[in-house]
Amino acid sequence: MDPGRWDVWCARAVGGRRREDVLELLAALRRIPGGPSPDRAAALDALGRAPADLLLLLDRYARSGPPPVGAPPAVGRCSPALLLASLDADGRTREAAVGRLAGSGGPLAAAALALRTVDWVPQVRDRAAAAVLLRSAPDEVAAVVRILLRLGGRSRAGGLLAAYRKVLGEPPHRRAVRALAADADPAARRFGVELALDLGEYVKGDLLRAALHDHDEVCRRLCAERLLEIDPDQAGGLLRARGARVRELAVAALPPDVPATRLVALLADRARMVRAQARWQLYQRGEPPADVYRRQLRRVGRAPAPTRLLAGLAAGLGECGEAGDAPQLARLLTDPHAVVRRAAARAVGRLAKPDDLVGLLGPLATDPDPGVAREVFEALSRVPDDVPAETLWIGRTRTEPAVRAIAERISRNASPGAAGRSAARGVRSSRGTDRGR
Repeated sequence: MDPGRWDVWCARAVGGRRREDVLELLAALRRIPGGPSPDRAAALDALGRAPADLLLLLDRYARSGPPPVGAPPAVGRCSPALLLASLDADGRTREAAVGRLAGSGGPLAAAALALRTVDWVPQVRDRAAAAVLLRSAPDEVAAVVRILLRLGGRSRAGGLLAAYRKVLGEPPHRRAVRALAADADPAARRFGVELALDLGEYVKGDLLRAALHDHDEVCRRLCAERLLEIDPDQAGGLLRARGARVRELAVAALPPDVPATRLVALLADRARMVRAQARWQLYQRGEPPADVYRRQLRRVGRAPAPTRLLAGLAAGLGECGEAGDAPQLARLLTDPHAVVRRAAARAVGRLAKPDDLVGLLGPLATDPDPGVAREVFEALSRVPDDVPAETLWIGRTRTEPAVRAIAERISRNASPGAAGRSAARGVRSSRGTDRGR
């Protein structure tokens, strides 16, 4: 059999979580003869690489079917037959398998033991828990933690995860903790980072690097929080973090007398939570953030500005401005960059008076950018009775499902006869324009 077939079976079972795919994998495992074979090795490798959720799926559907071929080995590495025995419907078979797993090395055996710590038979459960607490090799620790984290909500889980965490906190297991903090599984990685932080495993340089560059958002935030607890002066270095929550923490940790000019980039940050935190810095010392936004927008109106800065300023003013700011924001609706038009449309939609919405945003119904069109129709949904029939037709015939859905919602919310009144207003407006000519 092609060794890659086992990876396909495992991926299909854990990806779709369909009963028939899991049963297909179980049937293939049962066909493996006892003793060494290429098929056995390929199956074990695939099971070891698969996400921890796969074992939980195998446990759910393994209660039926023929017994595995051959007898499980008494000691050594875990085998497909031994794994299947640990999932058997007979409690005595599972208990015997737990005893053999306790003498077997490797992450798959450790994960299978962890799975049995929530067994409904107390003897199986207790024996598995005792064996799990003895696992200390880094790869086995990671396998155990991945499973225990997924079993934490079950009634029979007890306090095993907390007990295992206490064991890992002892000095001989620090290498396993550091490996766990770099694990590929997000839940296990976060568990490892929290434990490493509690144990003081990171110095300030480690914390700064993790807060700036770790690929997991939760881990970045955890490290940033600890770094700012140790040294609040590190806030400036965290302002360049790619994670919005880290930047938010850094802004909150800035000294109260930080110059307003230093806050401009943060007031225009691409993340709303960061902009809100920067505005709070100004509110605390009595400076209206809207005034800063207005000044900056007037300044960039006289000279070219970075696209992201302009979009951020428009978004920020839309979050704290007033109706009188709509004309200034409306000038950005014709900007060549879609990200600016999108922010301006959202801001105008929030601030403009209802009577002005159709006139300001209606022309953007045909904007080529889907995000701009979505913001336009979302704003027009505030005044469903005022939206002209031709504008609604544009929305209902656009290719973007989200835009079409909003246009349909506007149509449903409009009162009877609203389309005719909108058309009449359009005719009167057109005649007025003709007379003006």
